[in-house]
Amino acid sequence: MHAGQVEEAGALAARIEKDIARHSQQQLKHIDARTDAKGLWTAVKKLTGCRYQAGPVDGITAEQLNNHYAAISTDSQYTPPALKQTTLPCWQQVISAPKVFEILDHL
Repeated sequence: MHAGQVEEAGALAARIEKDIARHSQQQLKHIDARTDAKGLWTAVKKLTGCRYQAGPVDGITAEQLNNHYAAISTDSQYTPPALKQTTLPCWQQVISAPKVFEILDHL
């Protein structure tokens, strides 16, 4: 392309981009995305030309998927870590109001 045509092509591309954005806004302005997510996605798919719709897969149920992901997300050999030596037993963790005042007073 010649130098003058590059700028002309860039300007044309910018105008096309603005026209596409304006058209898309007109198509989506009547949809409230906060209350009608399904309608919004239907309009977006219509604008983008997306025709794919996922359907059920033969032989696989939601319960089977849940069981599978529960099984791979669970460590059967998990052992909880040992308590830190610096932690206090539960009965020593309750601090009274006078004790809080004393701690703050000595800061």
